[in-house]
Amino acid sequence: PTSLALLNNLAFLYESQGDFERSELNYKNVIQLNTEIFGEKHSNTLSNQNNLAYLFLRDKRYEEAKPIFTRVHQLWSEQLGIDHQNTLKALNNLGRVQKSLGNLDEAEKHITAALSGREKVFGKRHSDTLRSMNDIAELYVLQGKKEVALKIFRETLKLEEEVLGENHPYTFETLNNLADLLKTMGKTEDAYDVFKTIFNRRNEFLDRVLWVAGDNTRQSYISLHKPEQNAFIRMLLSIDDDRTARDLFEVSLRRKGLLLKITSETQQVVTMSGSTKLKSITEELTQTRKKLAGLTLAGPTEENRSKFPKIVFDLEEKVNMLQLKLGEQSQRFRQSTKKVTIDEVVEGMGENAFIDFMSFRGSDDSYRMLAVIINQGEFSFYEYEDLELISSMVMELREVVQDEGAEDEDIKSVAVELWEELWLPLTEGLGDTATIFISPDGLLNVLPFDVLTDDDDSYLLENLDLRIISSARDLALDPLLSSKGQLLIIAGPDYDSDKILRTPAAREVTKKRSASVAAGARMGSGLRGLNFAPLPGAEKEGEVIKRVADKKDPNSSNSRDSKIYSQRVAEENLLRNMSGAPEVLHIATHGFFLKEDEKLRKRLQGLSRGSSSVPPPADNPLLRAGLAFAGLNSNAPMLGEIDTDNDGVLTAMEVLSLELSGTQLVVLSACETGLGEIKEGEGVYGLRRSFQEAGVKNVINSFWEVSDAGTQLLMTKFYDKFLTGMSARQAMREARLEMLDDVQWSAPFYWSAFVMVGRNT
Repeated sequence: PTSLALLNNLAFLYESQGDFERSELNYKNVIQLNTEIFGEKHSNTLSNQNNLAYLFLRDKRYEEAKPIFTRVHQLWSEQLGIDHQNTLKALNNLGRVQKSLGNLDEAEKHITAALSGREKVFGKRHSDTLRSMNDIAELYVLQGKKEVALKIFRETLKLEEEVLGENHPYTFETLNNLADLLKTMGKTEDAYDVFKTIFNRRNEFLDRVLWVAGDNTRQSYISLHKPEQNAFIRMLLSIDDDRTARDLFEVSLRRKGLLLKITSETQQVVTMSGSTKLKSITEELTQTRKKLAGLTLAGPTEENRSKFPKIVFDLEEKVNMLQLKLGEQSQRFRQSTKKVTIDEVVEGMGENAFIDFMSFRGSDDSYRMLAVIINQGEFSFYEYEDLELISSMVMELREVVQDEGAEDEDIKSVAVELWEELWLPLTEGLGDTATIFISPDGLLNVLPFDVLTDDDDSYLLENLDLRIISSARDLALDPLLSSKGQLLIIAGPDYDSDKILRTPAAREVTKKRSASVAAGARMGSGLRGLNFAPLPGAEKEGEVIKRVADKKDPNSSNSRDSKIYSQRVAEENLLRNMSGAPEVLHIATHGFFLKEDEKLRKRLQGLSRGSSSVPPPADNPLLRAGLAFAGLNSNAPMLGEIDTDNDGVLTAMEVLSLELSGTQLVVLSACETGLGEIKEGEGVYGLRRSFQEAGVKNVINSFWEVSDAGTQLLMTKFYDKFLTGMSARQAMREARLEMLDDVQWSAPFYWSAFVMVGRNT
């Protein structure tokens, strides 16, 4: 019984996190086991079936939920009586299903009966009663009884905040219902206030809960609550007044890139826990955050209700104090956890302008996008009408630019059309400002903005200084203390190196693997299927850069100690065993981004349909993006079974644990290192952002593969300027302009493949 109860609780946990596939798998598993052990009419079995039906209700699978609730209600009525808590629960849920199916009269009969029974048995302050009050108000909205519904929602909310707490799921649901109703009734100011309350409370909720959730669970939480965020954005767009642009920017500032930000912070805590000096602090921080998350999800109880606000406040103060202690030891951690304000972002922009692109969903679930423009302290916004057209233009431009033989006119004809749709509407807000920060979203993360062509037939590169950043937060943070001196070059690894294979540990793995293959096991999926050809051009590129560096005056203030590692010594371990962060890190190798494993996805779907097998870990895009180092081809079949610190694969997740705080520049001279999984509101989940989260100021990465000669020329021009003291941003821009002026290299194919992301000062 205890095991079965835990299995049910696990299903409930997955459900609360929004991972409905895993939740369904576990509910069906426990139903099957309870049926075998206790019988199909046993209370335990019926409870599990009720939970499964409730999952279907949440997942909008109403036709599947209806017969289960009907049967469970009938059996509980017979076994427990019509006024039993379980019977009333099934009755109320059946009413909710009928409401969702449009059977409003049936729904009213069920929910009204459930509410009456619950008030009689439990009183008005019980969570079950509050559930029914919310549900009957929802029904009244559909029936057009809006004033009655409004009164009930307000009464329900007041009681829920007192009894369940401000961050309880029921409280949030009533708040959302109240906000939507006020909006439809034309009570705009009241609706705005409620939406703003929801947004602020959800920020608090996510900050508490995401910290103690696993990487994949965080994605589930974000997805689960994204509709709430979309509703707030739509509300702001509908009021269209002086508050709109600034509040839209606040949404972006708080939520854009949140997943990777939290992942980075927790990874830093894990890293610091290895220090004897900090171990006790990190452990105390983790435990305190767990308590805070638990209280947030559970809400107040009869025992702690009077003290609940103070308990939560004290825990938050303790978290802040512990984070300050860790921040004293790590500027990177201090910056990661800093609460950034809009005014700090505006101050960080200086005299420059900023475009913050934001994707969201319309009320019909259509994919939409808007841009917030900040210039000279003034906020404005523009909502795009035809995002599908823009997306197709972005892909068309990328395709034509990647054609090395494309004519200039062909490229510009596509680029000017995209400029008219994407950029022209923003020019009024930008005015004459020539230096513009851009934070892309969605597909714009892989758009080479500099290639856009204006109505004067000029590339934006020629007239504007465009600086790509991942999120507005980057503008408000003080630069980390820069590392000094070293230029570390890793170029042209020998992917066939067998150094690791010759270790005793690897030989043992090889023996086991040989036995497995002989027994019929299949190898070679995912990362284990990686295999790369040599890159002689990459090794030559590294040598050219070292020569450029060594030519500089060793006595000048800009001199750097340069080291190059190639072939068999170009190992992943070089990055893990650094004595300190280099000032510049140049990596010329193969990069990769694997698409989501189709077999894994199908297996998960199959499991959710009733298989009793244990599912594999959920998919994480940070484990599918990476760089290749020496020995990868030889080690690939054994990935995961040999030392992950030097197996030849550096994933984006592993990058987060590197100590690169203060590194001024990382150059990823590898094809498609700018790519990754594009998530709405999260940017590119891949190498680029991971290096930034690891403490790197600026990252140069590529959107597509360029010829060895073109890459070497661009990098030579760039380093020739950068190593004499010019800023990385200015050096890259001038190198590109020089190539644009050279007939042989003027095609955007050569100069626009690489993009710099970061504050770029």
